[in-house]
Amino acid sequence: MMDQSYFWLRDNNDINTVATLGPKSSSSEAAAKYFSTLINRPLKILLFDTFEEASDYVELTDSTALLVANAYQKTDFFYMNPKTLLSGSFFFSPPAYHLCCKDINALQQKVNNNEVINIDTHHAPLSRLDDLIKTANPSVIDLSNARFNIRLSTSTSQAAIHVAEGHSDCCLVNSDSITLYQLKKISAPLTINMTWALFIKNQQRQKEEAKWTTTNVYS
Repeated sequence: MMDQSYFWLRDNNDINTVATLGPKSSSSEAAAKYFSTLINRPLKILLFDTFEEASDYVELTDSTALLVANAYQKTDFFYMNPKTLLSGSFFFSPPAYHLCCKDINALQQKVNNNEVINIDTHHAPLSRLDDLIKTANPSVIDLSNARFNIRLSTSTSQAAIHVAEGHSDCCLVNSDSITLYQLKKISAPLTINMTWALFIKNQQRQKEEAKWTTTNVYS
C-alpha cells in the first residue's frame, strides 16, 4: 500500500492560502484540504475555473500556493513558468471516481431508443473511461450497445454540474461530486494514484526583473 504521508516541501510558513481548480467538490479541492492536514494548519482555499487562472493569481500574491495535479494535461507550463517556483509535492489519491448519471431509468430509455449518450469528463481520467463503462452492471443498466459522445470539461466537478443540470447524460466524477449533486453511480469505483505539485510566486525572479528595469531606465 502506498504511503499517503509522503511529501516534500520548501519553507512554507508564510503560506496561508491555496489556489487551485474548482468548482466545489473538485479533486483539486480535496487535495487542498488534504494538504492543510499535511502541514497541520488551516488554509484558505480559493477555487478557479482553470489552473492557469489560479496561477495568474499566485504570480501576484506572496502568501498563496498554487496546487496542480501532475496528471493535468498541460502541467509542464507551471514547471517552466519563470514567474512561479516549485515549492513542494505530495501524494494524494482523490475520492474514488465513478461513471454516473442523474436518472438511471431515463438513461436506459435513451440507450433503448439508440440515442447518443453524452458523457462529460475532465481530460485527466479520460483514458480510463472505457474500462468503467464495461463495469456497468447489466442488471442495473445495460450499456453494451450504447453509442457515446465524449465532452471534455474543465474539471470533474464541472462535469457533474453539467449532468445535474441536464446538459449531459453521464459523467466521470469523484465521490464528493456525486454526493454534492445527488448523482447515481453506474460503474465500479476507480482509484487514481497521483502526485500534486505546489508552486509559489518567484520573488527572486521579480526582484531581478525590477533591478533590470531600473538599470535600463537610468542608463
